[in-house]
Amino acid sequence: MKQETAFLFYTLMKKDGWIERSADPQAWENWQDSEVQAEMETLGQELGFEMYPAGGRVYLIPTQDNDLFLKNNQDYRKDISADNEVKLRDLYLLNYLAIYLLYLLFHGEGSNASSRDFITKEGLISEFNQHCESVTKTDINGSAVRAEYSENFLQLAHMWLSKIEGEPSSRKMAEKYGCINRLLVKFRADGLFEEQGDDIHPTDKLRDLMPYFLRRDRVRPINDWIAQEQKEG
Repeated sequence: MKQETAFLFYTLMKKDGWIERSADPQAWENWQDSEVQAEMETLGQELGFEMYPAGGRVYLIPTQDNDLFLKNNQDYRKDISADNEVKLRDLYLLNYLAIYLLYLLFHGEGSNASSRDFITKEGLISEFNQHCESVTKTDINGSAVRAEYSENFLQLAHMWLSKIEGEPSSRKMAEKYGCINRLLVKFRADGLFEEQGDDIHPTDKLRDLMPYFLRRDRVRPINDWIAQEQKEG
């Protein structure tokens, strides 16, 4: 392995999995070397990651079979500063809320994935309320109108609707603002969102990565993840 490849990999690990041309000029110069890129591809095949360039930044992204960099529920609990109040079903609800937040901000296509610049916490509560109300709606016979949602997702929607709104600064899982604030702790730890007052803004890192995660060849792994969450739930 070239020394330049080792330096690039070390820098990526030290910088939470990404480098920037202006901030990491030596690592960036190493990345421009085709031999370094080939060696990083070989490393990725063995360790379970892909390299993804986006403008003036390059990201190391763990694949689904990676057992070194991907986070499990224990890591998730640590990221959101979970105490005994937070149950496994609460983590599933936060995942559901996270996916919906990403959908609201990024339901475009390809390089134009971004659909809005920010959303307020109040706005997120309102829109997620409407979503959960629509999927839990029943007809005159008591049957679910939105039959495409599994029983597990319906239970999570009911769980959300049963919560009180709470105070904007709340961190209680029994309150909607508390769920959002807990989730944002994780998003901040991952460098994906930042807060400006009541506004939730995606970072440049998230804007770079969403086209990658919305690629057609990523749809099946995402669906497989959802199926596994349902099985374990």
